[in-house]
Amino acid sequence: MARAPPRRAADATRGTSGARYSLFLSFDGGMQTLTDALAAALPPATARLNTTVEAINFDSHTRQWNLRLCAGDATSSDDETTARGGETITADALCLALPAYASARLLGGVDAELAAELAAIPYASTATVNLAFRRRDIPHPLDGFGFVVPYVERRNALACTFSSVKFAGRAPADHALLRAFVGGALQPEMYALDDERMIAAVQADLRALLGIERAPVFAHVERWPRSMAQYHLGHLARVARIRRRLQRFPTLQLAGNAYGGAGVPDCIRSGHAAAEMMK
Repeated sequence: MARAPPRRAADATRGTSGARYSLFLSFDGGMQTLTDALAAALPPATARLNTTVEAINFDSHTRQWNLRLCAGDATSSDDETTARGGETITADALCLALPAYASARLLGGVDAELAAELAAIPYASTATVNLAFRRRDIPHPLDGFGFVVPYVERRNALACTFSSVKFAGRAPADHALLRAFVGGALQPEMYALDDERMIAAVQADLRALLGIERAPVFAHVERWPRSMAQYHLGHLARVARIRRRLQRFPTLQLAGNAYGGAGVPDCIRSGHAAAEMMK
């Protein structure tokens, strides 16, 4: 950012590819760049990939955690970081960076009350619909980074991001990439649509709101089931009760988007906090 040349105000609406707002940052290769870099920084054989934890129990005598791995997990002979299925891992401390309902399932035999509180955090499913268009087929100037649709309008999409305006390199200069968000807590019936009908519904919104009549060059649907924790009234009180129950297990911590923020910075902050608590 420091090396980037200053951008003139007139540049803000020219073309359709390139970051226009310093508030928004991403990686050229996508968000997996972040996790790949973190994995590469770990000591060899630290991360165990493609491995499911089937059950967790706490040994009150040794004060250690036992994690039983699923026996059905595949093992790759050329990947040293892949765990053998069926083994048990013993740990001095444990951090569950999972959806709350997944943590609830694993902790049911350890603390039923804690598990019940975690299971009570509701989740919504959402989908993203990415559509690529020839720039000449979009009459709208795309002079912003997208739009949010008020629920009262009863449209099909919750919001739409002008991805190739918001981030550099997302589309060639003569094309534009748009990403619509569908489903969520308020419109679960939209998430239930098959891909073809979901794409058609989003196209109807883009026709009405942006004047796009032509079909996209391509469209791709990505679904995220039970991915968005819902902070309903009483959420802070529930999180406080969860934290009190955790005090019974000083070597157990929780992290992720279910507790104090859904964004990537919030999740990173929760991971740091969990690590500090277990020092």
